Amino acid sequence: MTRFSFTTFLLFALAVPAAIAEVAQEITWDNLVPPLPPLEDPFAHLTALQRFDLEYLADIRRFQFDDLGSEDSHYAEEVVELTQRLEEEGLDVGSLLAKFAAIEAQILMRNEAVVGELEGQLVRLAGYALPLEFSETGVIEFLLVPYIGACIHVPPPPPNQMVFVRLNQIFHADNLYTPVWVTGRLSLKPSIKELSYVDGQSNVDVGYSLEGTTVEPYER
Repeated sequence: MTRFSFTTFLLFALAVPAAIAEVAQEITWDNLVPPLPPLEDPFAHLTALQRFDLEYLADIRRFQFDDLGSEDSHYAEEVVELTQRLEEEGLDVGSLLAKFAAIEAQILMRNEAVVGELEGQLVRLAGYALPLEFSETGVIEFLLVPYIGACIHVPPPPPNQMVFVRLNQIFHADNLYTPVWVTGRLSLKPSIKELSYVDGQSNVDVGYSLEGTTVEPYER
């Protein structure tokens, strides 16, 4: 019978953890979006002008609803004019507005949908670091976003394209949108983060959270 020395046993025992050490899964931003069937376009039969009128009418009804009941409302006249024009073109405005609201709700649901299989996974993801606030000593929290300008110069990405990163080390970010690789443990933790910039503050919806272990300059 083969006999192992105590030294051999220790070497084997120490080698096992290294052999089974978890390796970070490299993912892309597409991996953060669950696979869903494409949305059908209920307005394919409309002209570009009709689409514009319908969207504008929906915006007025959504954001200025309280004013529409007032005789003095400058929106009331536009609502009547747009509705009349669309109806004269043979369109059922009430039905179209209901479809518009339904499609908006579906888009919102899709933008907030996350991938359940990624919960607790060790991942590596490239993006642009957008600090929530700057500090002379560096930052330990930032938003990882897929493109330059997100949340400041252009509307924010959907929640499932935003990752809140909390590091266990200080990251020195001298500028906005530093390209980085971040490795850490991913969690499906929707949250609202306050972003401060030169001319004010903004709240953004975030779909994922990542406890970061390493941040590296972006290099392929």
